[in-house]
Amino acid sequence: MADIDQRIHVVTLVVRRERDVPLVRSKAKILAGICGFSKMKRVQIALAASELARFLLNVTRGGKAVFYIVCKFEAGRRGPSEAGVELDFKGRHSCSNSKDADDQNWAGDRSDDLFHALDIVADELDFAKCEIGKPLHVRIIIWGAGETCEDLQEKYEEIKKNLFADLEESFLENLRAKHEEVLALLRTLSRKNMELDKANSELLELSRDMESLVHERTVVELALRIADRIRNPATVIGGLSRIVLKKLPEDFPERPKIEAIFREARKLEEIVKDFEGLAREQEHFFTELDLRELVQEILEAWQPHLEQKGLKLVLRLSETPLKIYADKKVLKVAILHVLKNAVDASPKETSLEVQVSRVNGRPVLSIRDHGPGIPPDVKERLFKELVTTKSSGTGLGLIMVHHILREHQGDIEIKSAPGLGTTVNLIFPERWKEKTH
Repeated sequence: MADIDQRIHVVTLVVRRERDVPLVRSKAKILAGICGFSKMKRVQIALAASELARFLLNVTRGGKAVFYIVCKFEAGRRGPSEAGVELDFKGRHSCSNSKDADDQNWAGDRSDDLFHALDIVADELDFAKCEIGKPLHVRIIIWGAGETCEDLQEKYEEIKKNLFADLEESFLENLRAKHEEVLALLRTLSRKNMELDKANSELLELSRDMESLVHERTVVELALRIADRIRNPATVIGGLSRIVLKKLPEDFPERPKIEAIFREARKLEEIVKDFEGLAREQEHFFTELDLRELVQEILEAWQPHLEQKGLKLVLRLSETPLKIYADKKVLKVAILHVLKNAVDASPKETSLEVQVSRVNGRPVLSIRDHGPGIPPDVKERLFKELVTTKSSGTGLGLIMVHHILREHQGDIEIKSAPGLGTTVNLIFPERWKEKTH
C-alpha cells in the first residue's frame, strides 16, 4: 500500500450473523455518498463491503469491518489533499473449511474469487490468500472522492450522525477504536515530550557551557593582561641586572643582592610564558570540520523547540562541503546562542531561515528571523556591552559570540531594522592563517 498522509477512523462494524451483511453494505454506501463518489463507485464500494462481510461470515465465522477516510498529498502539489475510503476487514478466527471437511481447497478457492472481484474495484489492495489455520486481513482503498479531506473533516459530525444510527451492537467496538486513537495520540505526545525534555536538557547544557566559556575566556583574558603588564618590566629588570653583573667583580659586597634580583626577574619571565601558554592551549582543540554538518547537528537537536513554537524551518545548504578550522564545542555554543536569540525573537507560526553558503569565497552561516528587529540605539551597543531587549531577544551574549568568531579568524555581521526582522551572518575565513607566538 502507498503512503497515506492521514487516516480518519469513521466506524467499526461487527459481523457475526447474516443480518449484519446488509448493514455493512448500507453503511459503506452512505460513506461513499458523503465522500462524493460517483453513483457507479458507490455501488461498487457497497458491493465490495458486502462481499467482504459475507466472506468473513462464511470462512472465519465473523469478524470486524473498519471504515476510514484516507488522505494523501501528491509530491510537490499544493492545495487540498486527495481523499478516498479504506475498508479494513479482519476475521474473527483463522480461515476454516466451513463447507466440506473433505474439500480442502474450498477456503482458498473462495479467497481467490474474492481477490479477483476486489482487484477490479480497488485502487490499492492488501490481500493475503486465505489458508486454513491463518487469520484473514483484507484492506482495500478506493481513491477519487469528490470531496477533499479538508471538507470531510468539517463534515465529520454529519458523517457520524449518518453512520452511527442503528449501531448499538457496534458501540463497544467503536469505543475501543476511539480509545486506540486516543492512546496513539498520547504515545505521540509522550514521544514529543521526551524530545522536548532532551532539547531542554541540551539547552541547560548550553547555558552551562556558556557560563564555563565566559569563565574560561575571562581567565585567559586576565592572564594575557597580566602577562602583558609584567613582560616589559621583567625584561628590563632582567636585562639591566645581567649587564650590571657582567661589570661587577666577583668579590663585590652587593653582588649577591643583584644576583637575587636577576633570578627573580627570570622567574617573572617564566610566569609570563605560562600565562601566554594558556591562550596557546586553546588552539589544540581546533580541527577541520564541515560547517554544513555542524549546523545540521545543531538544528536536529533544536527541532522540538521550533515545533513547540510553531516555527517553520527553511534550510538551505551548500551542495559542496564548506570546510572550516574550528573548536567544535566552542563554536557550537556560539551558533546555538544566535539560534536561541532568533527563536526567542520569532513570532509564533512564522519561519526561521538558515542558510550555509559560500560568499565571496568565505563560508557563511546566515540565521534570519521575522521578529520585531533591533532598534538602532541597541544595535550600536551590541558588541560593546551586554544588551538584551524583551521584544527581540537579540543581543545577550553577542560580545562572547563576537569573541568566539574572532578566535576562529572570522567575524559577525548583523542586519536588522525595526519591524523587518534580524539576520545574523557568521563569516569564516577562506583560509586559516597559522598564528605565530
